[in-house]
Amino acid sequence: MSETSRALDDVSHDDDRHTITHFSRLLMRHGRSHAALEWNSRESQERRFAVLAEAGLRSGETLLDVGCGIGDFVDWLARHGMDLGYCGLDLTPAMIEHATARYPTLAFRQGCLLGDPAPDLPQDTFDWVVASGVFAHRRDEPDAYMKALTMAMLARARKGVAINSLSLKAPHGNLWTLFHADPDAALAWGQAQDGVAKAVLREDYDPNDFSLYLYKTDEAAKAMAWKR
Repeated sequence: MSETSRALDDVSHDDDRHTITHFSRLLMRHGRSHAALEWNSRESQERRFAVLAEAGLRSGETLLDVGCGIGDFVDWLARHGMDLGYCGLDLTPAMIEHATARYPTLAFRQGCLLGDPAPDLPQDTFDWVVASGVFAHRRDEPDAYMKALTMAMLARARKGVAINSLSLKAPHGNLWTLFHADPDAALAWGQAQDGVAKAVLREDYDPNDFSLYLYKTDEAAKAMAWKR
């Protein structure tokens, strides 16, 4: 049985099956390209990487990259002089296979933080846990899924979490086919969570998108590189 077939058998939700099949096909079609992750451009993808890093990531810290794809964030971090103890996690086996071949010395794992059993990560917690572009294809109760996955990320983070999503404030709502979250509601939800010392909303980098920083401590929040 192929890894893709095994992964499809292991998941119980149609949205997870769609994610695996959809991105496996994109990777087969586009190879090592931003298009394999369904970004409009490399610039668009890397703009979001910069925003994730500005949550406060620093060399010498540890990072769990949820929805890591083919490991493009590793390349971005290296080009920007950042050396973190990196682990990538992705639901799609073909992505993990490609990322592992690309960076054989790094840890990549197939699975989801909400999976049962939980993925076999090299450590239980990381300084930072980030996720870029992982919510757009959720169709069944996407708001609840976004909150549940973010909570699972917070449970694995010692310093903080950074996520992004398509925004409900984006223009041309009549053309949307993907999930768009309410940024203000996301911020209010983050601020209300036990164990979150500070929540920061960013809407400055793309009219279609927002990012949310959730800090576990006030000290961690001081590392934020974004200057409002």
